[in-house]
Amino acid sequence: MSRILAEAFMRDPVSTWIFPEYGHREQVHPAFFAPFVALALRDGEVYVAGDGVGATLWLPVDGGDEADEADEFAGLEAAIGPEASKRFGVLDELMTANHPGEPHWYLPFIAVRPEHHGTGIGTALLRHKLAVLDRAGSAAYLEASSPRNAALYERLGFRRRPTTLDLPEGPSLYPMWRDAL
Repeated sequence: MSRILAEAFMRDPVSTWIFPEYGHREQVHPAFFAPFVALALRDGEVYVAGDGVGATLWLPVDGGDEADEADEFAGLEAAIGPEASKRFGVLDELMTANHPGEPHWYLPFIAVRPEHHGTGIGTALLRHKLAVLDRAGSAAYLEASSPRNAALYERLGFRRRPTTLDLPEGPSLYPMWRDAL
């Protein structure tokens, strides 16, 4: 799972901001994604498409205090280095401060291996979980890392929230909400 995410996000604007040097990013990317995968396996849901060509991580959010993530993230700084850890901390603060306070399912990552982009795998992964959420009457939230990605999510019923998350001297993220049906 970590390798799928690492490959899919190699050229993502947020990943390139956290890890500006390509070689370093390539080296530590799987270790960066490993705690997120562990957290989703422990507290949420993970979906894999085909033979590992794509994946989504989903986390339930009840609107109160979030689950303890200390175990999964304890070694992150040692794995990715102090500078990347500091940049990730800035991103995490922005995301935490702007996260909706009502119950929903959070999509921290959706990934499709680069050679399969544009084939509908990401859309199929999203539609699968969104159908489950619709039947349960649950809302969904994510932060799109580009306007192009935001447009895909809008086609699936997400709406952009009024603010963007602007990284210092870096890209913006586009918080998006999908109401419960």
